[in-house]
Amino acid sequence: MNFRTRILGPFALNLILLALMFPRVEAKTIYIGVSNPDMSFLSGGVAQYQGYFKDEGLDVEILQMNANVSIAALAAGNLDYNLILQSVVTANLRGLPLKVAGILIERPNHVVVVSPTIQKFTDLKGKKIAISSFGSLVDILARLTAAHFKLDPKSDVQYVAAGSSSARVAQRQAGVVQAAFVTPPGNLRAEAAGFKSLLTVGDLFAFPVNGIGLHEQKLKNQRDEVKKVTRALLRANRFILDNPKGAIKILADWGRSKPEVAEEAYKFTAKNYSRNLLVSKATLENVIESTRWNVETKKKVTVDDVFDFSLVREILKEMGETVR
Repeated sequence: MNFRTRILGPFALNLILLALMFPRVEAKTIYIGVSNPDMSFLSGGVAQYQGYFKDEGLDVEILQMNANVSIAALAAGNLDYNLILQSVVTANLRGLPLKVAGILIERPNHVVVVSPTIQKFTDLKGKKIAISSFGSLVDILARLTAAHFKLDPKSDVQYVAAGSSSARVAQRQAGVVQAAFVTPPGNLRAEAAGFKSLLTVGDLFAFPVNGIGLHEQKLKNQRDEVKKVTRALLRANRFILDNPKGAIKILADWGRSKPEVAEEAYKFTAKNYSRNLLVSKATLENVIESTRWNVETKKKVTVDDVFDFSLVREILKEMGETVR
């Protein structure tokens, strides 16, 4: 024992001296904000459950928060990434130094639920439609849908800010509105209550609904970290598209929903996920112009001012894939 003590004593002392000279650096926790642990944000859930973040050497925590809080936290540097795309775009147009580094979902999964008497969207002229809040993604989609069917989105329909998807269904049940824009499984709850799904917005037009939002300084100064997060989310998207059973299982676990509910949500939404995190410039221009409806700004904003997909293209090129 004395021999071992003599040998270990100096060794241990050296370790203590080294520890004092080089303090231990804790692994940084990266925080990613989402609205809900549901199908709309499954990229984050899959990257977490499948260990894609860990594969990149990242310690990631996914936080549930509302859009306004997440934007304030992102701008202040208290949140590293925000997957609530529309909030990031709106904040950018209002002057905050935020950008989008990749698109996770390229088409909306929102469903218009109505009473059985409504046969087509134009029947809603002069009627009330429930949305989440004014200036939100749902608000923009409702106005784009009205315009798609040649209705004036400013005068031909009236919008009612009703809050969550379930609250919008409740407004429809109470007869306050004649239609509601909801996300799965909200449409299933509406159908169970005797209403019908009139259309799926994603079948009408492309409009990205979720992406990788971050502070401009992080994109500029921490590109290696951003690249790792982006690569993990790219892998997650491909898992969602290529592994239905695995994705549904994770969705049910992460979102604490019944397997059959998770399966229905997957069926409605999975096809809208982006395989390469890119969309066309024309689509991005539409996002910016549509956001202008609710943002008072005279500033000329270009696609490059809001979106920077350089790291996505770099990742795809390293994977040997053609980049458009």
